Amino acid sequence: MADGEQRLSEFLQAERVLAEANHQRLAALYDRPFETLSKDQVAITGADGWQFISNGSNHWEQQYLGQLRLAPPAIAEWQQVFERRLAASSAIGARFAHLVVPEKQSIFPEARWPNGVAVVGERPVQQLMAAVPQGLVYPLEQLRAESWRAELAFRGNSHWCASGSWFGFAALMARVWPERRFDFTHVPLGRAWWRHDLLLKYIDEVCHESVISITRRAPPVYDNRLLATTGGHVGNHFVLQNPAAPYQEAVVVFGDSYSYDIGFADLLAAFFGQVHFVWNSMIDFRYCQGVKASLVLVQSAERYLVRPHPLDLMPL
Repeated sequence: MADGEQRLSEFLQAERVLAEANHQRLAALYDRPFETLSKDQVAITGADGWQFISNGSNHWEQQYLGQLRLAPPAIAEWQQVFERRLAASSAIGARFAHLVVPEKQSIFPEARWPNGVAVVGERPVQQLMAAVPQGLVYPLEQLRAESWRAELAFRGNSHWCASGSWFGFAALMARVWPERRFDFTHVPLGRAWWRHDLLLKYIDEVCHESVISITRRAPPVYDNRLLATTGGHVGNHFVLQNPAAPYQEAVVVFGDSYSYDIGFADLLAAFFGQVHFVWNSMIDFRYCQGVKASLVLVQSAERYLVRPHPLDLMPL
C-alpha cells in the first residue's frame, strides 16, 4: 500500500473511532425525539440523534423533497451564469468549476428519514446537473461510495468533516485536473475542539467536541479579518501561501463557511502555492486575472442553489 493510501486509511479509522467516542460521551445532549425542531426552527433531529438543517431561509427540506424547484426562468439564468463564467475563465487562461457541497440529507437520507420519505420531484442541484453541461461538480456519488469507511459529516454540525472534505476535493480535482496526482500525505491534519453549529441550537451548555481537522499550515499573507472585526461574513478575504506545495499555481475560491473555517481552503493550500479566498457568490474576474489564477472556483452549499448567482465583475 502506498504511503498516501496507508495514511488515509489510518486517518479514516481514527476519525470514526473519535466520532463514536464523542457520541458515547455526549449521548445525553443528542438524545431527542425524532423530528424535534430547534428553538429557531432551523435544525431538526433525525435518527439516533443526527441533526440536520431543516428549512430556514433557503427552505432546504422543501428543496430536497421536490416541493421547491427551480422554475424555467431560474434554470435559464443559471445556464447563462455557467456560460459566462466558463468563457471568462477561459479568457484569462484559467479553468472554472463550481463545487456544490452535498447537504447531509443528500449524503445520509436514511439518518434523516429512517422509514423513507416521499420525494415528489427533482431538487435544484439535480435540475442543474441536467441543464448545465460543463463546470458543475456535485460529488454526492463519490461521498456515498466512501460512507462505509468514512464519517463524511458530523452528527451535530451542518458541515462535512475532514474525510468529507478530502473526498469532495478528490472528486473536484478528478474533474478539473484528471491527469494530476493528489497524495494524501500532503494533507495537514491536527486535533481541534469544535462547537457544532446544529447542536448549539438545542443546548445552553458550552460543549466542545474533539475532532480531527484540516489545519492551517500555509501562512496567510493577507487577511482583512472582516468577521473578527465586524461580525460580517460576505466580503471576508484572505490569501494563503505555501512555497512547498507541489503545484505552484494560484487558485481563487469564491465560497462560504466550508472554505472559510471548515478547512477546504487549507486543503487546497496543501497542494497549490497560493489560495485566495473571498466569501462571496459574485466572481471578480479582474482579481483572478491579476493573480494569474489557474483555477477559478465557486464553492457553495447545496441549499444555496435555489437562487441564481448575480452578475460577476468581468475581465478587462
